[in-house]
Amino acid sequence: MEIYEELGLTKNESKVYEALVRFGKLGSGELSRESKVSYSKIYIVLDSLINKGFVKVIPEKSKKFIPSDPESLVKLIEEKEIRLKEAKDKAREMKKFYDVKNKNPVIMELGRDGFYKIVKDIKKPERYDYNIKWNSDPKPEWLFRREVRLKEGKDIRDLVRYDKETEKNVKEWLKVTKDIRKIENEGVAMSITDDEEVMISLIKSNVTLLLKDKPFAKIMKKLFLAYYEKAEKIK
Repeated sequence: MEIYEELGLTKNESKVYEALVRFGKLGSGELSRESKVSYSKIYIVLDSLINKGFVKVIPEKSKKFIPSDPESLVKLIEEKEIRLKEAKDKAREMKKFYDVKNKNPVIMELGRDGFYKIVKDIKKPERYDYNIKWNSDPKPEWLFRREVRLKEGKDIRDLVRYDKETEKNVKEWLKVTKDIRKIENEGVAMSITDDEEVMISLIKSNVTLLLKDKPFAKIMKKLFLAYYEKAEKIK
């Protein structure tokens, strides 16, 4: 019966068709009894089987039903095999695009929209997240996310451009993160996460890169920490 259902028949259709295969020719009442499908549903099921080509009507004095040649099952299986092959080929094609995207160590986006797109793709830190901020935009969702990650015990550190333009924004971040330090910055934003990936946004060039390369991430981590240890803390 499960075989029939695999071919697109409902449970009741499978029961009725199997009964006809066993007995060869039956009336509606007999079919209901042998298939255990209620008489109130038997004609709906039969109409569906007739439309699908699985059942034929014998116009005798009392209408009888017989199963179609099993060749129709073979044809249906062959059609399904063709569709499955097409689906398999499509899945393989999609996997190629997926592998290219995920194996490519460098993803580049342009403009402000591209920056936010990459920001959404950055992995959630499991151990640490080190940042160099350009304008320290205090988006509420970013502040909330930072607060949650600090409570989770993540090691999160920031080096920020601190001047008249960014002072107000930095003060908002200080409400959540107490240890923020200064860096001279003429147009770079950066995020280094878990020895795995680095986001670099070149502000003046309007280009953002996501580099998924562990050796590069580890080097950038060391450089960040070396600068961070000597940087002036903002109070």
